[in-house]
Amino acid sequence: MQVVKELEIVEIPDAIHPRRRMVLIQRGDGFYAYAEQYYYTSRYDGAIIAEGWAWLPTDGSIYENPQAAEAEARREFSGRHGVAY
Repeated sequence: MQVVKELEIVEIPDAIHPRRRMVLIQRGDGFYAYAEQYYYTSRYDGAIIAEGWAWLPTDGSIYENPQAAEAEARREFSGRHGVAY
């Protein structure tokens, strides 16, 4: 699995981790999928001990090309979060 494109970051109000984005993935079989990611920061005693992008589970859909995966990722993100994407 390899990330082939990171879509723009969007702030989602009322989310525990408001910074979100979708990524397009090329699977080992050559097909494509998408996944949502959120940005996290972990702190201990005021110091950042870890930060980065974490993956949410995908719905298992696969696409023949990255354009189809991106179109569906944008549609799904918009519907899920009520924002234009």
